[in-house]
Amino acid sequence: MSIVPREVLLALEQVRAYLNDVGRDIEPQSLRSAVRHYIETPGKLLRPLLLLTFSYSIDRRSLIDPKILQAATIVELLHIVSLLQDDVMDMHDERRGVKTPRALYGDGMPIVASDWLIAESIKRAVRLGPEIVDYLAEVAQRLSVGQALDLDGDQKRAAEFKTAPLIEASLVLPTLLLGRRDIIDATKRLGRSLGVLYQYSDDYSDEKMERDDVDTIVAEIRGALSKLRNALGEAFAPFEKLVKHLVEKALEGSLTVSRSFIT
Repeated sequence: MSIVPREVLLALEQVRAYLNDVGRDIEPQSLRSAVRHYIETPGKLLRPLLLLTFSYSIDRRSLIDPKILQAATIVELLHIVSLLQDDVMDMHDERRGVKTPRALYGDGMPIVASDWLIAESIKRAVRLGPEIVDYLAEVAQRLSVGQALDLDGDQKRAAEFKTAPLIEASLVLPTLLLGRRDIIDATKRLGRSLGVLYQYSDDYSDEKMERDDVDTIVAEIRGALSKLRNALGEAFAPFEKLVKHLVEKALEGSLTVSRSFIT
Protein backbone atom coordinates (compact mmCIF):
# COMPACT_ATOMS: atom_id res chain seq x y z
CA MET A 1 0.00 0.00 0.00
CA SER A 2 1.35 3.41 -0.97
CA ILE A 3 2.09 6.01 1.69
CA VAL A 4 1.27 8.81 -0.76
CA PRO A 5 -2.02 9.50 -2.60
CA ARG A 6 -2.71 7.94 -5.99
CA GLU A 7 -2.72 11.39 -7.57
CA VAL A 8 0.88 11.89 -6.46
CA LEU A 9 1.91 8.55 -7.95
CA LEU A 10 0.32 9.45 -11.28
CA ALA A 11 2.10 12.81 -11.29
CA LEU A 12 5.39 11.07 -10.45
CA GLU A 13 4.93 8.86 -13.52
CA GLN A 14 4.54 11.99 -15.62
CA VAL A 15 7.79 13.34 -14.18
CA ARG A 16 9.46 10.03 -15.06
CA ALA A 17 8.25 10.51 -18.62
CA TYR A 18 9.68 14.05 -18.72
CA LEU A 19 13.01 12.74 -17.42
CA ASN A 20 13.08 9.89 -19.93
CA ASP A 21 12.98 12.41 -22.78
CA VAL A 22 15.98 14.38 -21.51
CA GLY A 23 19.06 14.21 -23.72
CA ARG A 24 17.78 11.56 -26.11
CA ASP A 25 19.13 13.34 -29.19
CA ILE A 26 22.48 14.56 -27.84
CA GLU A 27 25.54 14.03 -29.99
CA PRO A 28 28.11 12.66 -29.51
CA GLN A 29 26.83 9.39 -28.15
CA SER A 30 29.43 9.43 -25.34
CA LEU A 31 27.94 12.64 -23.93
CA ARG A 32 24.42 11.30 -24.36
CA SER A 33 25.32 8.16 -22.40
CA ALA A 34 26.83 10.16 -19.53
CA VAL A 35 23.89 12.61 -19.40
CA ARG A 36 21.32 9.81 -19.37
CA HIS A 37 23.16 7.37 -17.12
CA TYR A 38 21.30 8.22 -13.90
CA ILE A 39 18.06 8.81 -15.78
CA GLU A 40 18.20 5.24 -17.02
CA THR A 41 19.32 3.90 -13.62
CA PRO A 42 17.05 6.00 -11.39
CA GLY A 43 17.16 6.17 -7.62
CA LYS A 44 14.36 6.88 -5.17
CA LEU A 45 13.20 10.13 -6.82
CA LEU A 46 12.95 11.53 -3.31
CA ARG A 47 13.06 15.19 -4.37
CA PRO A 48 10.28 14.97 -6.99
CA LEU A 49 8.23 12.89 -4.55
CA LEU A 50 8.57 15.53 -1.84
CA LEU A 51 7.74 18.33 -4.27
CA LEU A 52 4.66 16.61 -5.66
CA THR A 53 3.32 15.53 -2.27
CA PHE A 54 3.83 18.99 -0.79
CA SER A 55 2.15 20.59 -3.83
CA TYR A 56 -0.79 18.22 -3.40
CA SER A 57 -1.04 19.19 0.27
CA ILE A 58 -1.13 22.88 -0.66
CA ASP A 59 -3.62 22.53 -3.52
CA ARG A 60 -5.22 19.26 -4.62
CA ARG A 61 -5.45 20.59 -8.20
CA SER A 62 -1.79 21.50 -8.45
CA LEU A 63 -0.62 18.16 -9.86
CA ILE A 64 -2.18 18.92 -13.24
CA ASP A 65 -0.19 22.17 -13.43
CA PRO A 66 2.66 21.76 -15.97
CA LYS A 67 4.81 24.16 -13.93
CA ILE A 68 4.68 21.89 -10.90
CA LEU A 69 5.62 18.87 -13.01
CA GLN A 70 8.44 20.84 -14.60
CA ALA A 71 9.71 21.94 -11.20
CA ALA A 72 9.79 18.32 -10.04
CA THR A 73 11.78 17.42 -13.15
CA ILE A 74 14.28 20.22 -12.54
CA VAL A 75 15.07 19.22 -8.96
CA GLU A 76 15.83 15.69 -10.11
CA LEU A 77 18.05 16.94 -12.96
CA LEU A 78 20.02 19.06 -10.51
CA HIS A 79 20.30 16.07 -8.20
CA ILE A 80 21.78 14.08 -11.10
CA VAL A 81 24.29 16.90 -11.59
CA SER A 82 25.40 16.45 -7.98
CA LEU A 83 25.75 12.69 -8.45
CA LEU A 84 27.91 13.09 -11.54
CA GLN A 85 30.18 15.55 -9.75
CA ASP A 86 30.26 13.48 -6.56
CA ASP A 87 31.39 10.44 -8.50
CA VAL A 88 34.42 12.33 -9.78
CA MET A 89 35.27 14.08 -6.52
CA ASP A 90 34.95 10.94 -4.40
CA MET A 91 36.29 8.60 -7.11
CA HIS A 92 33.20 6.36 -7.05
CA ASP A 93 33.38 3.45 -9.46
CA GLU A 94 29.98 2.04 -8.50
CA ARG A 95 26.62 3.46 -7.43
CA ARG A 96 23.27 1.69 -7.08
CA GLY A 97 25.01 -1.55 -7.99
CA VAL A 98 26.20 -0.39 -11.42
CA LYS A 99 29.34 1.27 -12.73
CA THR A 100 29.35 5.07 -12.55
CA PRO A 101 29.86 7.31 -15.60
CA ARG A 102 33.29 8.09 -14.19
CA ALA A 103 34.20 4.39 -14.25
CA LEU A 104 32.77 3.99 -17.75
CA TYR A 105 34.02 7.16 -19.47
CA GLY A 106 36.72 8.69 -17.25
CA ASP A 107 36.59 11.85 -15.14
CA GLY A 108 36.08 14.33 -17.97
CA MET A 109 32.79 13.19 -19.50
CA PRO A 110 30.72 13.30 -16.26
CA ILE A 111 31.81 16.93 -15.75
CA VAL A 112 30.80 17.81 -19.31
CA ALA A 113 27.50 15.96 -18.77
CA SER A 114 26.85 17.89 -15.56
CA ASP A 115 27.42 21.15 -17.49
CA TRP A 116 24.87 20.05 -20.09
CA LEU A 117 22.32 19.16 -17.40
CA ILE A 118 22.80 22.50 -15.63
CA ALA A 119 22.09 24.26 -18.92
CA GLU A 120 19.02 22.08 -19.48
CA SER A 121 17.77 22.91 -15.99
CA ILE A 122 18.20 26.63 -16.66
CA LYS A 123 16.22 26.37 -19.90
CA ARG A 124 13.38 24.67 -18.06
CA ALA A 125 13.50 27.09 -15.11
CA VAL A 126 13.22 30.10 -17.44
CA ARG A 127 9.75 28.85 -18.38
CA LEU A 128 8.75 29.08 -14.72
CA GLY A 129 9.73 32.73 -14.33
CA PRO A 130 12.64 34.90 -13.17
CA GLU A 131 11.94 34.38 -9.46
CA ILE A 132 12.38 30.62 -9.91
CA VAL A 133 15.60 31.11 -11.88
CA ASP A 134 17.02 33.39 -9.17
CA TYR A 135 16.10 30.98 -6.41
CA LEU A 136 17.54 27.93 -8.19
CA ALA A 137 20.76 29.82 -8.93
CA GLU A 138 21.12 30.51 -5.21
CA VAL A 139 20.44 26.83 -4.49
CA ALA A 140 23.15 25.81 -6.97
CA GLN A 141 25.63 28.17 -5.32
CA ARG A 142 24.92 26.62 -1.92
CA LEU A 143 25.46 23.17 -3.41
CA SER A 144 28.88 24.33 -4.61
CA VAL A 145 29.71 25.55 -1.11
CA GLY A 146 28.72 22.12 0.22
CA GLN A 147 30.98 20.35 -2.23
CA ALA A 148 33.86 22.64 -1.27
CA LEU A 149 33.32 22.02 2.45
CA ASP A 150 33.25 18.29 1.78
CA LEU A 151 36.56 18.54 -0.08
CA ASP A 152 37.96 20.47 2.87
CA GLY A 153 36.93 17.64 5.18
CA ASP A 154 34.29 19.67 7.05
CA GLN A 155 31.49 17.09 6.82
CA LYS A 156 29.33 18.56 9.57
CA ARG A 157 29.03 21.97 7.90
CA ALA A 158 28.83 20.33 4.50
CA ALA A 159 25.60 18.55 5.50
CA GLU A 160 23.75 21.88 5.56
CA PHE A 161 24.93 22.81 2.07
CA LYS A 162 25.59 19.59 0.18
CA THR A 163 22.25 17.78 0.55
CA ALA A 164 19.84 20.25 2.13
CA PRO A 165 19.53 22.90 -0.65
CA LEU A 166 17.79 20.63 -3.18
CA ILE A 167 15.47 19.12 -0.58
CA GLU A 168 14.64 22.65 0.55
CA ALA A 169 14.02 23.57 -3.10
CA SER A 170 11.59 20.66 -3.40
CA LEU A 171 9.39 22.42 -0.85
CA VAL A 172 10.06 26.06 -1.65
CA LEU A 173 9.30 25.79 -5.38
CA PRO A 174 5.64 24.80 -4.76
CA THR A 175 5.18 27.68 -2.31
CA LEU A 176 6.44 30.11 -4.97
CA LEU A 177 4.56 28.58 -7.89
CA LEU A 178 1.30 28.19 -5.95
CA GLY A 179 1.43 31.63 -4.34
CA ARG A 180 1.83 30.55 -0.71
CA ARG A 181 4.59 32.92 0.38
CA ASP A 182 2.95 33.10 3.78
CA ILE A 183 4.44 29.69 4.64
CA ILE A 184 7.82 30.08 2.95
CA ASP A 185 9.84 30.59 6.15
CA ALA A 186 8.52 27.43 7.79
CA THR A 187 8.92 25.61 4.48
CA LYS A 188 12.59 26.58 4.23
CA ARG A 189 13.25 25.47 7.80
CA LEU A 190 11.59 22.13 7.18
CA GLY A 191 13.41 21.59 3.89
CA ARG A 192 16.80 22.40 5.35
CA SER A 193 16.22 20.19 8.38
CA LEU A 194 15.07 17.28 6.21
CA GLY A 195 18.15 17.69 4.04
CA VAL A 196 20.49 17.71 7.01
CA LEU A 197 18.66 14.67 8.44
CA TYR A 198 19.20 12.82 5.18
CA GLN A 199 22.93 13.53 5.30
CA TYR A 200 23.17 12.80 9.02
CA SER A 201 21.31 9.53 8.55
CA ASP A 202 23.86 8.49 5.95
CA ASP A 203 26.71 9.37 8.29
CA TYR A 204 24.96 7.85 11.32
CA SER A 205 24.52 4.54 9.48
CA ASP A 206 28.29 4.56 9.01
CA GLU A 207 28.74 5.36 12.73
CA LYS A 208 30.24 8.75 11.96
CA MET A 209 27.53 10.86 13.56
CA GLU A 210 26.34 11.15 17.15
CA ARG A 211 22.71 10.25 17.86
CA ASP A 212 22.25 13.60 19.64
CA ASP A 213 22.80 15.41 16.32
CA VAL A 214 20.02 13.37 14.69
CA ASP A 215 17.65 13.94 17.63
CA THR A 216 18.17 17.72 17.41
CA ILE A 217 17.30 17.77 13.72
CA VAL A 218 14.25 15.57 14.27
CA ALA A 219 12.99 18.05 16.88
CA GLU A 220 13.41 20.90 14.37
CA ILE A 221 11.47 18.92 11.77
CA ARG A 222 8.61 18.29 14.17
CA GLY A 223 8.44 21.97 15.06
CA ALA A 224 8.28 23.01 11.39
CA LEU A 225 5.63 20.36 10.70
CA SER A 226 3.49 21.77 13.49
CA LYS A 227 3.65 25.29 12.04
CA LEU A 228 2.75 24.10 8.56
CA ARG A 229 -0.09 21.95 9.90
CA ASN A 230 -1.52 25.02 11.62
CA ALA A 231 -1.32 26.96 8.35
CA LEU A 232 -2.63 24.28 5.98
CA GLY A 233 -4.99 22.31 8.19
CA GLU A 234 -6.13 18.78 7.34
CA ALA A 235 -4.94 19.17 3.76
CA PHE A 236 -1.39 18.90 5.08
CA ALA A 237 -1.91 15.26 6.18
CA PRO A 238 -0.46 13.50 3.07
CA PHE A 239 2.81 15.39 3.25
CA GLU A 240 3.08 15.07 7.02
CA LYS A 241 2.61 11.31 6.68
CA LEU A 242 5.44 11.12 4.15
CA VAL A 243 7.81 13.19 6.28
CA LYS A 244 7.09 11.12 9.39
CA HIS A 245 7.89 8.01 7.36
CA LEU A 246 11.22 9.53 6.32
CA VAL A 247 12.04 10.46 9.90
CA GLU A 248 11.25 6.91 11.02
CA LYS A 249 13.60 5.55 8.35
CA ALA A 250 16.30 7.98 9.47
CA LEU A 251 16.06 6.88 13.08
CA GLU A 252 16.37 3.27 11.92
CA GLY A 253 19.49 4.22 9.96
CA SER A 254 17.85 3.01 6.74
CA LEU A 255 16.82 6.30 5.12
CA THR A 256 19.64 6.56 2.60
CA VAL A 257 19.73 2.87 1.71
CA SER A 258 16.00 2.41 1.10
CA ARG A 259 15.20 1.69 -2.55
CA SER A 260 11.79 3.37 -2.40
CA PHE A 261 9.78 5.64 -0.11
CA ILE A 262 6.45 5.00 -1.83
CA THR A 263 5.48 1.76 -0.07
